[in-house]
Amino acid sequence: MKVLIAYSSGYGTTKEVAERIGSILTQDAAIDAVVISVDDVAGIKEYDSVIVGSSVRADRPLANVRDFFHLHRKELESKKVAIFAVCLSANCQSGKEKVHREYLSQIIEKYPQINFMASAAFGGKIDFEKLNPVMQQLMYRVLEKTGLPTTGSVDTRDWDFIEAWSLEVKEKLLEQKK
Repeated sequence: MKVLIAYSSGYGTTKEVAERIGSILTQDAAIDAVVISVDDVAGIKEYDSVIVGSSVRADRPLANVRDFFHLHRKELESKKVAIFAVCLSANCQSGKEKVHREYLSQIIEKYPQINFMASAAFGGKIDFEKLNPVMQQLMYRVLEKTGLPTTGSVDTRDWDFIEAWSLEVKEKLLEQKK
């Protein structure tokens, strides 16, 4: 079974999550997972299933992920699809629920004909030193409201949760094969 894991990542955090999901899925010899940026996806016809991950900016999944769903919406109707978002505020249950309700729903509800077998919201990561001064100030104001640290490196990813979700997705993919 060939699985595409397409991601969009501003600073590499979502890419790291996508790669971890891919490594967990490919622990089963029946799954061949390809991890690639949505910008580099030429087509999805050859894949049995598609997993798409996006960071969240300005209260939305990234534009290239929204474009990916629009471009491939017809082909996605015949595949098992999972979606995940990476967002600093998904560091607790209420934050995960907010990301589902306000950000992932923007895609899931727009494409009701797509069979979304799974969705998840994962915490994110930010390194203030890697941001330009304008982004530092913006993120400072955003994080100040959440109570998260506003300097250094902030990583709210829960790798155990990411692994558990990946294992659930793997089981659903293998069920599909039976």
